[in-house]
Amino acid sequence: MRRASNIVTVAGLIVILGCVVIPDTFEAHITIDIRHIEEQADHVLDYVEGKTETIEEMKAPAPQSMLRRTLEFLSPVQVAYAAEQDSEMKDTSPLITQIADSMKGRFAEVEALKKTAAVGENNRGLLELVKPDALESDDARNAAQRTISADNEDRKALYKEVARINTEQSLKVATVERVYAQKRLERAKPGELFQLPPAGADF
Repeated sequence: MRRASNIVTVAGLIVILGCVVIPDTFEAHITIDIRHIEEQADHVLDYVEGKTETIEEMKAPAPQSMLRRTLEFLSPVQVAYAAEQDSEMKDTSPLITQIADSMKGRFAEVEALKKTAAVGENNRGLLELVKPDALESDDARNAAQRTISADNEDRKALYKEVARINTEQSLKVATVERVYAQKRLERAKPGELFQLPPAGADF
């Protein structure tokens, strides 16, 4: 009787497993963890603003436990923890330091322009001449345009380099732009103009 019961159970399992359809392909939803880019942005901006003497080196967080990694593997939404991949994580480069030095040299000039409310920050982490009439003369407007152009050139090069050294995480320049725009918004002073992110964006 027991043997017959076991045979029926095994046969039932075979039938059930035979009905399970395993798809040839599946769609994985991957979220890139950009916490290390946000930390790096804070370090770069602290240096540019003269709050630190160097761009601090960031430390990768301790590896996750096996249990947490297993649970995340089984989760339908997978998170790519770029900050935890020691071999692939890139914090800075000589070019980032060079760009930050250039931006630091004109930081006081940029701040003075932002105080006039003639110049503001857009949601891509770039400067814009918002109210040219707030500047007294054509010479002042031309000087402001030169400063904006030079700083935006450095900012674009910075965002491109950050994305380049983090290619393993499929980091896009647009993502870096949004991170830096957000970090600058967090540091905003009264009276400064900022373009907010569009509805539904990351922030």
